[in-house]
Amino acid sequence: MVDFKKLREDKAKPKPVTPRDIFHSLPKPPGINDLYASQAEALDIWFSRRDEKDLVIKLHTGGGKTLVALLMAQSTMNELGEPVLYLAPTNQLVEQVLAKSAEYGIRAVPYTKGQPLSSDFRDGNAVLVGSYESLFNGRSKFGVRGSGQPGVKVGGIILDDAHVALSSVREAFTLTITAKDHSKVYQELADRFRGSFDEVGRAGAFADITRGKDFGVIEVSSWAWLANVPEVREYLSYEVDAIDPFVWPLLRDNLSTCHCLFSRKSVTITPTFAPVDLLPTFDDAKRRIYMSATIADDSDIVRTFGASPTAIGTPIQSSSLAGVGERMILVPELMPLGEVAITPMVKQIAKWIAAHAGVAILTPSGHIAQQWTDIAEYPETSTAVASRISDMQRGSFKGPVVLANRYDGIDLAGPSCRLLVMDGLPQGTTDYDMFRNQVLADSAVNSMLAQRIEQGIGRGSRGGSDFCVVLLTGANLVAWIGRKKNLDHLTASSRIQLNLGQEVSEAVATTQELGETILKCLNRDADWVAYHASELAAAAQSPSVDQLALKVAGIERRAYRLERVGQFEPAIQALEQLIADPDLLNDNQRKAWLSSLAARIAFQNNDDHKGQRFQTSAFSANSNHIPPRIRPAYIPRPIPGSQSVAIIGRIMEYQRRGSLIPAFNEAVSALVPDASPFRYEEGLANLGNYLGFQAERPEKLHKTGPDVLWRTNGSVDFIIEAKSGKLQDNPLYKSDHAQLLEAEQWFRRTYPGRPSLRVSALPEPVADPKASPQGTFALRLEEIGKLVGAVRNLYSYLIAQQGSREALEERCEAELKRLNLHPEGIKTAYMVQFN
Repeated sequence: MVDFKKLREDKAKPKPVTPRDIFHSLPKPPGINDLYASQAEALDIWFSRRDEKDLVIKLHTGGGKTLVALLMAQSTMNELGEPVLYLAPTNQLVEQVLAKSAEYGIRAVPYTKGQPLSSDFRDGNAVLVGSYESLFNGRSKFGVRGSGQPGVKVGGIILDDAHVALSSVREAFTLTITAKDHSKVYQELADRFRGSFDEVGRAGAFADITRGKDFGVIEVSSWAWLANVPEVREYLSYEVDAIDPFVWPLLRDNLSTCHCLFSRKSVTITPTFAPVDLLPTFDDAKRRIYMSATIADDSDIVRTFGASPTAIGTPIQSSSLAGVGERMILVPELMPLGEVAITPMVKQIAKWIAAHAGVAILTPSGHIAQQWTDIAEYPETSTAVASRISDMQRGSFKGPVVLANRYDGIDLAGPSCRLLVMDGLPQGTTDYDMFRNQVLADSAVNSMLAQRIEQGIGRGSRGGSDFCVVLLTGANLVAWIGRKKNLDHLTASSRIQLNLGQEVSEAVATTQELGETILKCLNRDADWVAYHASELAAAAQSPSVDQLALKVAGIERRAYRLERVGQFEPAIQALEQLIADPDLLNDNQRKAWLSSLAARIAFQNNDDHKGQRFQTSAFSANSNHIPPRIRPAYIPRPIPGSQSVAIIGRIMEYQRRGSLIPAFNEAVSALVPDASPFRYEEGLANLGNYLGFQAERPEKLHKTGPDVLWRTNGSVDFIIEAKSGKLQDNPLYKSDHAQLLEAEQWFRRTYPGRPSLRVSALPEPVADPKASPQGTFALRLEEIGKLVGAVRNLYSYLIAQQGSREALEERCEAELKRLNLHPEGIKTAYMVQFN
């Protein structure tokens, strides 16, 4: 018998080093003869730059990026003779990488929990493939600085799907103390910080959150947190083994650089930036290769991994469309379907398609997922999800299946998913996600949302020959995709497919036409396929890179490094210079975030005055930051501009004007009697802004003035106190009216000579005799509902109109008069004096 293995070993040649040579030396699976042009291009550029410590490789999903990563791993092992570690976000993706390595004959071994690291890996003979958690944890087998265990040296690390692994890495450094499982610890920390919320005027919100009445997330002020760090560290050291012993070694000496967040479900202690240098295997790796999506903003790779902004700003990417699948993206809310209820209609479509091909529904939370369980199966655990996805891939189960907050790691190629429904904006579900959405700059939040939307719509179309219909539903998602500035954060291919789909959606007039349109894609209608291909050709260009975002991230990360080694003044100076940068001149939201970081560092430096100054700047620009000890003074504003100019300006923000209606509905959704007072006031302010007024909440921001102030360019401004929580038979009491009178006095001092109207928003215009409400107007909750309807009708009319901006402003002016939406008209048509 001929021993071919022995013959091969006897004639062993030097190991090839270039990725192309390695590929040609490997056995090929059936149907694979050569690399895609985009794969070969990426590998050639990488090889010429391979000695750079940090490199980003961008290939489209379905463009063969796993093979590219494995070839780079093999090249590194062959050249350096050192181990290579391959990290993937989920266990399912780990299995896919191992399967792909076996298919191509590249030696790879799995990371096995509870077992020593493979000798083949340590000797540099096989790639070790594991999840991010296998490396990033406080008891890592690879070694943790300060533990006495030497770190495992590697020549390279492949960080696959780096853009979606950011949350996994943060989780490794985050201690989450749930109220359900660790109620004693949760309550102890709540009691410890209760006084700090009273100090900044947030005691009510904190009480509602910790009692389970409010779904928000609230941060402990950085100065209160720092003052309590020694006691908290001592207390948690006795409790943490029962909570999460894998996090504590990474967190215990970095608590001073952490956020402490409270929600009704948990206390979250998480660092401002992950101290990944505590893992020497990662920090000292000669090559760190980030496999990322073709997105414009990779700044979170800098924030999370401490990578060089210069390196991340010069990614290896191809202009090829290889791997970009066909997607017919439809938006039912943009279709002129009359009174048809969207969700029931989409459910019927999902059941119809599932009789023939796979159907998946993606939702941002379990709560929303439950609303689909009348037609779909809802696997909740990772094991159950993996099982059902495997069934769909084999064709034994077609769904519908609904998945909560799983926008990555799901591979449904070919007939396993021909219809994908995304219901709602994928904002994330952790307390840190919610906190980040509140306090980060609009551009940063929208970049994050764009990445998740990209991930979501890519689940059902996994390569250049694949196709899928995508239905986008939910007011907040439809509103987001409608705004022009948001689309800039999407890749060119997704942006074109989305615009194409929105255009098609506006032409669908009946449910029958919707079904026929879907079949155009699924039945491979030649005209549709050709139209899609011709439109997509415009996306054949290298994606742009957001250099400003990288610059900001790099300075944030540098300030964090300085902070951790006690160089507080240089850290603050770096942030101050960035805040003053002309590139951020009009970006108040981002400057607010940077100011909050500077405040935290100043408090660490025991400079309370400077810390409060920075915190005041942050809060003044974005009231979702924690207030300073002393609220900033209210600054009077000039009379706002034309109402119609403001309204038309808002309409012009939208690529597809029809998306504005869902945005409006979302903004005023809290104007219902059972909403909390805080949310009702926010809804009234939003309504004022949609009316073209300048709406403010002085009492919330400055602890003085009315709940809501509508400033207008008309003859009168509106001073509004919201009493939405009153029952029908509850009158306006003397104390209630006193609040209004105090607010009016504040307004007269602030805007002397400016006419105003005292308004109480409540169920009925009834006052207690002792209140003496002469001259005060009631805005009944029922009338607020009518006012909302009138504003909705105004926008519905305007978005259907054609013509120049000036022509639209003239039509808007006429409609404002007709609908009594000018200040005097609102007073006359919607308000009454008290009985």
